Amino acid sequence: MQISAILEEYIYVSLPGFANYFWTVAMVELGFFAVSSLAVRWKEHGMQGFFLMQKPQAPWQLYLIMALLLGLSQGLGKVTFRYLNYATNTVVKSAKLVPTLIISVTWLRRSISCAQWVAALLLVMSSALMALGEQAAAPSFNPTGLVIAAVQLLCAALQGNMQEKALKDHGASITEAMAYSNGLGMVVVFVAMQVSGEAAPAFEFFMSSKFALSLLLLRSATFFIGAVSLTAITKEHGTGAATAVGTARKSLTVLLSFMIFPKPFHVNYVLGTLAFVLADIIYLQVSSARLAKNKIVSQADDDIFPREKSVIGKDVGKESV
Repeated sequence: MQISAILEEYIYVSLPGFANYFWTVAMVELGFFAVSSLAVRWKEHGMQGFFLMQKPQAPWQLYLIMALLLGLSQGLGKVTFRYLNYATNTVVKSAKLVPTLIISVTWLRRSISCAQWVAALLLVMSSALMALGEQAAAPSFNPTGLVIAAVQLLCAALQGNMQEKALKDHGASITEAMAYSNGLGMVVVFVAMQVSGEAAPAFEFFMSSKFALSLLLLRSATFFIGAVSLTAITKEHGTGAATAVGTARKSLTVLLSFMIFPKPFHVNYVLGTLAFVLADIIYLQVSSARLAKNKIVSQADDDIFPREKSVIGKDVGKESV
């Protein structure tokens, strides 16, 4: 994911000829995910799996809504880079943890600890400090980016909780959820590209530059590897744990962004980054405690039901692969 983030920021700020083709980046990303998921399904289930001929475990309506939210989330998340620098945008997008927790509590009836809420508030504080820092340091700062980011956060939070519902409540496989949501989400982004008029010039640019196209594909490939891992965490441990891991990754992304791609200095950047890292530390502690508790419970269950151990172990092994 770090390699993916570095490549993405390079495309946005340093790639010659790149003219805000943000929906295209989202389109290629979703397309790469969809094709890769179908390839895995072909290996697991043959041609029926590749062409999605089997009845999905989760309802169609759920996947259609997930696709719409995913397409908007990914596309708008890229468009915000037109108005915010990469570090600020990364922190602001991490604030999706707040609506994610709220939806998780009110809709999925999950329990949330006080420590998680404290970390969520720190993320909001960090986002505000980073945005204020950029406003002070960059004369061309445009608050439109914050409005778009807010819409993107809501879409991402809803999509994340629906994904958890599909995986945990309906027993859908990771590849099924990714194939349907990314494949249909790609259609949503393609429509947005046509409406914005970006499709033709973006296609001409990337087809005329092998270097630009290679960077775009490599960025999508590395992002895919990280996202598969994050989806597995969502299925095994829930949205909260997955968001905690993703947030920790974003802390490194913010630090590397300042190191590799220098930006105008402002003290709010320092304060915002510190609040961001502190929120990460709290969430990593919460996740570690929860995993340790689950391990103790699992060991106790194995002692009581020894025959179940081998069956569960085989299922978990297959799912992990």
